[in-house]
Amino acid sequence: MSEFVEKVRAALSGFSAMETAKTVVCGLSGGADSVSLLLAVNALSGELGFSAAACHLNHGLRGEDSDNDERFCAELCGKLGIPLYKRRESVRDYSEKHESLEETARKVRYDFFGDALAFFGENSVLATAHNANDNAETVLLNLIRGTGLRGLCGIPPERGRIIRPLLDITRTEIESFLAENAQDYVTDKTNFSAEYTRNKVRAKILPEILEINPAFLSAVSRMTKNLRADEVYLDKSAEKILEKSKSGRGYSAEVIDACCEPIKSRAVKKILSDGEIEPSALRIKTAVSLLKKRSARFNPCKNRFFTIRKGICFIEKTEQHFGGFNEKKG
Repeated sequence: MSEFVEKVRAALSGFSAMETAKTVVCGLSGGADSVSLLLAVNALSGELGFSAAACHLNHGLRGEDSDNDERFCAELCGKLGIPLYKRRESVRDYSEKHESLEETARKVRYDFFGDALAFFGENSVLATAHNANDNAETVLLNLIRGTGLRGLCGIPPERGRIIRPLLDITRTEIESFLAENAQDYVTDKTNFSAEYTRNKVRAKILPEILEINPAFLSAVSRMTKNLRADEVYLDKSAEKILEKSKSGRGYSAEVIDACCEPIKSRAVKKILSDGEIEPSALRIKTAVSLLKKRSARFNPCKNRFFTIRKGICFIEKTEQHFGGFNEKKG
Protein backbone atom coordinates (compact mmCIF):
# COMPACT_ATOMS: atom_id res chain seq x y z
CA MET A 1 0.00 0.00 0.00
CA SER A 2 1.38 3.44 -0.95
CA GLU A 3 2.65 5.98 1.57
CA PHE A 4 -0.20 8.29 0.54
CA VAL A 5 -2.88 5.73 1.37
CA GLU A 6 -1.12 4.91 4.65
CA LYS A 7 -1.29 8.59 5.63
CA VAL A 8 -5.01 8.66 4.85
CA ARG A 9 -5.49 5.48 6.90
CA ALA A 10 -3.68 7.04 9.89
CA ALA A 11 -5.83 10.16 9.62
CA LEU A 12 -9.08 8.19 9.42
CA SER A 13 -8.10 6.14 12.47
CA GLY A 14 -7.71 9.32 14.50
CA PHE A 15 -11.18 10.73 13.92
CA SER A 16 -13.77 10.19 16.65
CA ALA A 17 -16.54 10.31 14.02
CA MET A 18 -15.08 7.16 12.44
CA GLU A 19 -15.83 5.07 15.54
CA THR A 20 -19.43 4.52 14.41
CA ALA A 21 -19.09 5.30 10.69
CA LYS A 22 -20.40 2.76 8.21
CA THR A 23 -20.16 5.02 5.16
CA VAL A 24 -17.49 7.58 4.26
CA VAL A 25 -18.91 10.06 1.75
CA CYS A 26 -16.22 11.96 -0.17
CA GLY A 27 -17.00 15.47 -1.33
CA LEU A 28 -16.00 15.05 -4.98
CA SER A 29 -15.37 18.05 -7.24
CA GLY A 30 -13.33 16.12 -9.80
CA GLY A 31 -10.16 18.04 -8.91
CA ALA A 32 -6.88 16.38 -7.91
CA ASP A 33 -7.47 16.66 -4.17
CA SER A 34 -10.92 15.10 -4.07
CA VAL A 35 -10.08 12.40 -6.64
CA SER A 36 -7.05 11.29 -4.62
CA LEU A 37 -9.21 11.22 -1.47
CA LEU A 38 -11.85 9.08 -3.17
CA LEU A 39 -9.26 6.57 -4.43
CA ALA A 40 -7.65 6.26 -0.98
CA VAL A 41 -10.98 5.94 0.86
CA ASN A 42 -12.15 3.32 -1.62
CA ALA A 43 -8.88 1.37 -1.21
CA LEU A 44 -9.25 1.39 2.60
CA SER A 45 -12.98 0.69 2.80
CA GLY A 46 -12.76 -3.10 2.97
CA GLU A 47 -9.91 -3.15 5.48
CA LEU A 48 -11.44 -0.53 7.79
CA GLY A 49 -14.98 -1.86 7.52
CA PHE A 50 -16.93 0.97 5.88
CA SER A 51 -18.50 1.65 2.48
CA ALA A 52 -17.16 4.38 0.20
CA ALA A 53 -19.55 6.89 -1.37
CA ALA A 54 -19.33 10.30 -3.01
CA CYS A 55 -21.32 13.49 -3.47
CA HIS A 56 -20.96 16.16 -6.13
CA LEU A 57 -22.48 19.63 -6.30
CA ASN A 58 -22.65 21.38 -9.66
CA HIS A 59 -22.57 25.08 -8.67
CA GLY A 60 -23.47 26.19 -12.17
CA LEU A 61 -20.79 28.88 -12.00
CA ARG A 62 -18.62 27.84 -14.94
CA GLY A 63 -21.17 26.82 -17.55
CA GLU A 64 -19.98 23.93 -19.72
CA ASP A 65 -16.93 23.35 -17.52
CA SER A 66 -19.18 22.72 -14.52
CA ASP A 67 -21.20 20.21 -16.55
CA ASN A 68 -17.99 18.48 -17.67
CA ASP A 69 -16.88 18.19 -14.04
CA GLU A 70 -20.20 16.57 -13.16
CA ARG A 71 -19.85 14.07 -15.99
CA PHE A 72 -16.30 13.25 -14.96
CA CYS A 73 -17.38 12.56 -11.36
CA ALA A 74 -20.27 10.36 -12.49
CA GLU A 75 -17.99 8.36 -14.81
CA LEU A 76 -15.30 7.93 -12.14
CA CYS A 77 -17.80 6.72 -9.55
CA GLY A 78 -19.34 4.39 -12.12
CA LYS A 79 -15.91 2.95 -12.91
CA LEU A 80 -15.16 2.40 -9.20
CA GLY A 81 -18.66 1.12 -8.39
CA ILE A 82 -19.19 3.89 -5.84
CA PRO A 83 -22.66 5.43 -5.24
CA LEU A 84 -22.82 9.13 -6.11
CA TYR A 85 -25.26 11.67 -4.65
CA LYS A 86 -25.33 14.76 -6.86
CA ARG A 87 -27.25 17.99 -7.34
CA ARG A 88 -27.28 21.11 -9.47
CA GLU A 89 -27.65 24.55 -7.91
CA SER A 90 -27.49 28.08 -9.28
CA VAL A 91 -25.25 29.67 -6.65
CA ARG A 92 -25.62 33.17 -8.12
CA ASP A 93 -29.33 33.04 -7.27
CA TYR A 94 -28.43 32.62 -3.58
CA SER A 95 -25.80 35.33 -3.48
CA GLU A 96 -26.61 38.31 -1.26
CA LYS A 97 -25.28 41.81 -1.71
CA HIS A 98 -23.07 41.70 1.40
CA GLU A 99 -21.56 38.30 0.56
CA SER A 100 -18.92 37.37 -1.96
CA LEU A 101 -19.79 34.72 -4.52
CA GLU A 102 -17.05 32.58 -2.96
CA GLU A 103 -18.67 32.75 0.50
CA THR A 104 -22.12 32.05 -0.91
CA ALA A 105 -20.80 29.00 -2.78
CA ARG A 106 -19.26 27.73 0.44
CA LYS A 107 -22.57 28.03 2.32
CA VAL A 108 -24.50 26.27 -0.44
CA ARG A 109 -21.85 23.54 -0.53
CA TYR A 110 -22.04 22.82 3.20
CA ASP A 111 -25.84 22.78 3.10
CA PHE A 112 -25.49 20.22 0.33
CA PHE A 113 -23.07 18.18 2.45
CA GLY A 114 -25.72 18.06 5.18
CA ASP A 115 -28.25 16.72 2.69
CA ALA A 116 -25.75 14.14 1.44
CA LEU A 117 -25.20 12.89 5.00
CA ALA A 118 -28.95 12.61 5.47
CA PHE A 119 -29.21 10.66 2.22
CA PHE A 120 -26.52 8.12 3.20
CA GLY A 121 -27.83 7.71 6.76
CA GLU A 122 -26.98 8.51 10.34
CA ASN A 123 -23.86 6.31 10.38
CA SER A 124 -22.25 8.23 7.53
CA VAL A 125 -19.45 10.81 7.73
CA LEU A 126 -18.41 13.30 5.07
CA ALA A 127 -14.76 13.65 4.06
CA THR A 128 -13.57 16.84 2.39
CA ALA A 129 -10.26 17.08 0.53
CA HIS A 130 -8.69 20.09 2.26
CA ASN A 131 -4.93 19.52 2.33
CA ALA A 132 -1.79 20.97 3.95
CA ASN A 133 -1.52 23.72 1.32
CA ASP A 134 -5.14 24.75 1.96
CA ASN A 135 -4.43 24.86 5.69
CA ALA A 136 -1.37 27.10 5.23
CA GLU A 137 -3.29 29.37 2.83
CA THR A 138 -6.10 29.70 5.40
CA VAL A 139 -3.66 30.67 8.17
CA LEU A 140 -2.01 33.25 5.91
CA LEU A 141 -5.38 34.69 4.85
CA ASN A 142 -6.46 34.99 8.48
CA LEU A 143 -3.20 36.76 9.35
CA ILE A 144 -3.64 39.19 6.47
CA ARG A 145 -7.22 40.02 7.51
CA GLY A 146 -6.40 40.13 11.22
CA THR A 147 -7.14 37.27 13.58
CA GLY A 148 -6.86 35.82 17.06
CA LEU A 149 -5.79 32.40 18.24
CA ARG A 150 -8.69 30.63 16.55
CA GLY A 151 -7.70 32.00 13.14
CA LEU A 152 -4.17 30.68 13.61
CA CYS A 153 -5.59 27.19 14.27
CA GLY A 154 -6.29 26.85 10.57
CA ILE A 155 -8.82 24.38 9.17
CA PRO A 156 -10.27 22.02 11.82
CA PRO A 157 -9.49 18.34 11.04
CA GLU A 158 -12.89 17.26 12.35
CA ARG A 159 -16.15 19.00 13.08
CA GLY A 160 -19.16 16.88 13.91
CA ARG A 161 -19.62 14.45 11.05
CA ILE A 162 -17.24 16.27 8.70
CA ILE A 163 -13.66 14.99 8.56
CA ARG A 164 -10.58 16.12 6.61
CA PRO A 165 -8.15 13.19 6.09
CA LEU A 166 -5.76 15.05 3.76
CA LEU A 167 -4.97 17.94 6.08
CA ASP A 168 -1.37 16.81 6.67
CA ILE A 169 -0.77 15.84 3.03
CA THR A 170 0.69 18.35 0.57
CA ARG A 171 -0.57 19.10 -2.92
CA THR A 172 2.70 17.76 -4.31
CA GLU A 173 2.09 14.41 -2.60
CA ILE A 174 -1.45 14.35 -3.99
CA GLU A 175 -0.34 14.96 -7.56
CA SER A 176 2.44 12.37 -7.25
CA PHE A 177 -0.05 9.75 -6.01
CA LEU A 178 -2.37 10.40 -8.96
CA ALA A 179 0.52 10.25 -11.44
CA GLU A 180 1.68 6.92 -9.98
CA ASN A 181 -1.83 5.54 -10.48
CA ALA A 182 -2.27 7.09 -13.95
CA GLN A 183 -5.44 8.75 -12.68
CA ASP A 184 -6.65 11.87 -14.44
CA TYR A 185 -8.68 14.69 -12.90
CA VAL A 186 -10.27 17.98 -13.90
CA THR A 187 -8.75 21.41 -13.38
CA ASP A 188 -10.84 24.36 -12.22
CA LYS A 189 -9.56 27.32 -14.24
CA THR A 190 -10.88 29.76 -11.64
CA ASN A 191 -8.14 28.49 -9.28
CA PHE A 192 -5.71 30.52 -11.40
CA SER A 193 -7.81 33.69 -11.45
CA ALA A 194 -6.37 36.68 -9.58
CA GLU A 195 -9.94 37.77 -8.85
CA TYR A 196 -9.99 35.68 -5.65
CA THR A 197 -7.82 36.63 -2.67
CA ARG A 198 -7.02 32.99 -1.84
CA ASN A 199 -5.64 32.50 -5.35
CA LYS A 200 -3.26 35.44 -4.84
CA VAL A 201 -1.98 33.81 -1.66
CA ARG A 202 -1.69 30.45 -3.46
CA ALA A 203 0.04 31.76 -6.58
CA LYS A 204 2.21 34.57 -5.21
CA ILE A 205 2.70 34.60 -1.44
CA LEU A 206 2.96 30.89 -0.57
CA PRO A 207 5.61 30.11 -3.26
CA GLU A 208 7.79 32.95 -1.93
CA ILE A 209 7.51 31.62 1.62
CA LEU A 210 8.36 28.09 0.45
CA GLU A 211 11.54 29.45 -1.14
CA ILE A 212 12.55 30.84 2.26
CA ASN A 213 11.47 27.72 4.16
CA PRO A 214 10.71 24.61 2.05
CA ALA A 215 9.34 22.94 5.21
CA PHE A 216 6.79 25.71 5.78
CA LEU A 217 3.74 23.48 5.18
CA SER A 218 4.78 20.94 7.80
CA ALA A 219 5.70 23.79 10.16
CA VAL A 220 2.20 25.24 9.80
CA SER A 221 0.66 21.80 10.37
CA ARG A 222 2.61 21.40 13.64
CA MET A 223 1.73 24.91 14.76
CA THR A 224 -2.00 24.55 14.06
CA LYS A 225 -2.16 21.22 15.94
CA ASN A 226 -0.51 22.77 19.00
CA LEU A 227 -2.66 25.89 18.88
CA ARG A 228 -5.85 23.85 18.49
CA ALA A 229 -4.98 22.05 21.72
CA ASP A 230 -4.50 25.42 23.45
CA GLU A 231 -7.77 26.70 22.03
CA VAL A 232 -9.69 23.65 23.28
CA TYR A 233 -8.22 24.12 26.78
CA LEU A 234 -9.11 27.81 26.90
CA ASP A 235 -12.66 27.18 25.64
CA LYS A 236 -13.23 24.48 28.25
CA SER A 237 -11.87 26.79 30.96
CA ALA A 238 -14.30 29.51 29.87
CA GLU A 239 -17.19 27.04 30.00
CA LYS A 240 -16.25 26.09 33.56
CA ILE A 241 -16.25 29.77 34.57
CA LEU A 242 -19.70 30.22 33.06
CA GLU A 243 -20.96 27.22 35.04
CA LYS A 244 -19.43 28.68 38.21
CA SER A 245 -20.82 32.18 37.59
CA LYS A 246 -24.34 31.09 36.59
CA SER A 247 -26.96 33.07 38.48
CA GLY A 248 -30.63 33.13 37.56
CA ARG A 249 -31.11 34.34 34.01
CA GLY A 250 -27.44 35.21 33.52
CA TYR A 251 -23.93 35.17 34.95
CA SER A 252 -22.05 36.99 37.69
CA ALA A 253 -20.13 39.79 35.98
CA GLU A 254 -17.75 39.96 38.96
CA VAL A 255 -16.77 36.28 38.71
CA ILE A 256 -16.13 36.54 34.96
CA ASP A 257 -14.21 39.82 35.35
CA ALA A 258 -11.87 38.22 37.91
CA CYS A 259 -10.57 35.80 35.24
CA CYS A 260 -7.51 36.33 33.07
CA GLU A 261 -8.15 38.07 29.76
CA PRO A 262 -8.20 34.96 27.49
CA ILE A 263 -10.81 33.22 29.68
CA LYS A 264 -12.82 36.40 30.23
CA SER A 265 -13.09 37.19 26.53
CA ARG A 266 -14.07 33.62 25.66
CA ALA A 267 -16.76 33.58 28.34
CA VAL A 268 -18.22 36.81 26.99
CA LYS A 269 -17.95 35.49 23.44
CA LYS A 270 -20.05 32.47 24.39
CA ILE A 271 -22.66 34.66 26.12
CA LEU A 272 -22.96 36.76 22.96
CA SER A 273 -23.12 33.71 20.68
CA ASP A 274 -25.74 32.00 22.82
CA GLY A 275 -27.76 35.21 22.64
CA GLU A 276 -27.68 35.14 18.82
CA ILE A 277 -25.16 37.99 18.57
CA GLU A 278 -22.24 37.67 16.16
CA PRO A 279 -19.22 37.92 18.52
CA SER A 280 -16.91 40.32 16.68
CA ALA A 281 -13.67 41.43 18.36
CA LEU A 282 -15.09 44.92 18.98
CA ARG A 283 -18.32 43.58 20.52
CA ILE A 284 -16.39 41.25 22.82
CA LYS A 285 -14.04 44.05 23.87
CA THR A 286 -16.93 46.42 24.58
CA ALA A 287 -18.85 43.85 26.63
CA VAL A 288 -15.74 42.91 28.63
CA SER A 289 -15.14 46.59 29.47
CA LEU A 290 -18.57 46.74 31.15
CA LEU A 291 -18.07 43.77 33.50
CA LYS A 292 -16.81 45.92 36.38
CA LYS A 293 -20.12 47.79 36.50
CA ARG A 294 -23.17 46.79 38.56
CA SER A 295 -25.47 48.17 35.91
CA ALA A 296 -24.83 48.71 32.19
CA ARG A 297 -26.38 48.17 28.78
CA PHE A 298 -24.73 47.76 25.39
CA ASN A 299 -26.57 47.45 22.06
CA PRO A 300 -24.30 45.40 19.73
CA CYS A 301 -26.95 44.73 17.10
CA LYS A 302 -30.62 45.19 16.27
CA ASN A 303 -33.03 43.91 18.96
CA ARG A 304 -30.22 42.58 21.19
CA PHE A 305 -28.61 44.09 24.31
CA PHE A 306 -25.74 42.91 26.44
CA THR A 307 -27.16 43.90 29.82
CA ILE A 308 -25.75 44.00 33.35
CA ARG A 309 -28.35 44.39 36.07
CA LYS A 310 -27.47 44.09 39.78
CA GLY A 311 -24.16 42.53 38.79
CA ILE A 312 -25.71 39.85 36.58
CA CYS A 313 -24.92 39.94 32.86
CA PHE A 314 -27.25 38.49 30.26
CA ILE A 315 -28.57 39.02 26.75
CA GLU A 316 -31.78 41.00 26.56
CA LYS A 317 -33.94 40.68 23.46
CA THR A 318 -36.23 43.46 22.27
CA GLU A 319 -38.62 43.93 19.38
CA GLN A 320 -39.19 47.19 17.54
CA HIS A 321 -42.44 47.92 15.76
CA PHE A 322 -43.32 50.76 13.41
CA GLY A 323 -45.55 53.41 14.90
CA GLY A 324 -43.76 53.36 18.20
CA PHE A 325 -41.30 51.39 20.24
CA ASN A 326 -42.53 48.25 21.92
CA GLU A 327 -39.88 46.57 24.02
CA LYS A 328 -40.38 42.92 24.66
CA LYS A 329 -37.78 41.71 27.09
CA GLY A 330 -36.45 38.20 26.81
